[in-house]
Amino acid sequence: MGSVLWRDYAHMLGLAVAVLEHPDPEPAWSSVLAELARGMHASAVSLSQASYAKRTGRVVAWKSAHALSQDYLDALTARQLRADNPLVAHYTSARDHTPLSASQIMGERSWLRSRSHRLARQTLGAHMLGIPLPAPAGVARGFVLHHPQDDFTAEELAYARRVQPLLVSIDSHYSALARWRAAATSAAPACPAPSRVAPSRVASVTDPAERAAEAGLTPRQLTVLTLLAQAMPATAIARRLHISPRTVHKHIEGIYRRLGVCDRLSAVMRAQSLGLLPPPSPDS
Repeated sequence: MGSVLWRDYAHMLGLAVAVLEHPDPEPAWSSVLAELARGMHASAVSLSQASYAKRTGRVVAWKSAHALSQDYLDALTARQLRADNPLVAHYTSARDHTPLSASQIMGERSWLRSRSHRLARQTLGAHMLGIPLPAPAGVARGFVLHHPQDDFTAEELAYARRVQPLLVSIDSHYSALARWRAAATSAAPACPAPSRVAPSRVASVTDPAERAAEAGLTPRQLTVLTLLAQAMPATAIARRLHISPRTVHKHIEGIYRRLGVCDRLSAVMRAQSLGLLPPPSPDS
C-alpha cells in the first residue's frame, strides 16, 4: 500500500474508531462522508438506497461543495433511476459487492454515451463510483461518489476497497442502534438502578439514549448488549457487527462491569430492569 493511501486509510480508521465509541448514538454520517470525500478526492458523496425494479430511492445523507436540499437530491435520485443508473442496476442484480465505477460496470464508451452520464455531468459530477453496503435482496444501498472531470484512479479504487469494511462496520453499528432504540423506547425501568445512579433520576428518564448514559454504557456496548439478549454467541455477534470476536469479548466485559453483573443472563435481566431492553415476553 502506498504511503498516501495508507495515510488516508489511517485517517478513516481513526474516524471509525471515534464514531463507534462516541457517546452520541445518532449517526455521525457528516464526518464520515467528509473523510470519504477527502480520501477519494470527490466533489460530492452521498449515502443512498434504491430499488432498481421499483424505481424508487432516497438519499440518507450527503456531502457536497454546494448547498443541496433533500428535495433536490431525492428528485435527482429519481431521475438517475429513470436513466438506468448502472450502479443501482449492478448492485441490485449482481452478488458483487466490490466498489466499482460506472465506467467499469458499463465499459467506458458505453458509460460516456449513457443518459445516466449526461445527467451526472450536469449535476454532481461526470464520473460515479459506488461503495455498496449490505442490503436486502433487490435493494442497492451504499455510498455514491462523484468526480467532476476525470474518472477514479486505481489508487482511489484501492482506497475504496480498503475502507469498505470500516464503512460496513459503522453502518451495521447504527442499524443495530436504531433497532435497539425502537425496542427500548417502550421499555420502562422496573427497579432501581445501580447505587451510583439516583433511582429517581432513572425513573424520570424517558429517552433510551439518556437511560443508557445513566447506566454508563456506550452506544457500541448497547449494540452488543442487544445481541446478547438475542442469545447470540460472541462469534455470531462479531459477524453481525463486522468486528473480531476478541473485540466482542472486550465489550461484554465492559457491559458486565457497568451493570455490576458477572454473566450474560444477569446482564440482560439488569438491562431490562433499567429499561435498556424490553421486558421478557409472557411466552418466553
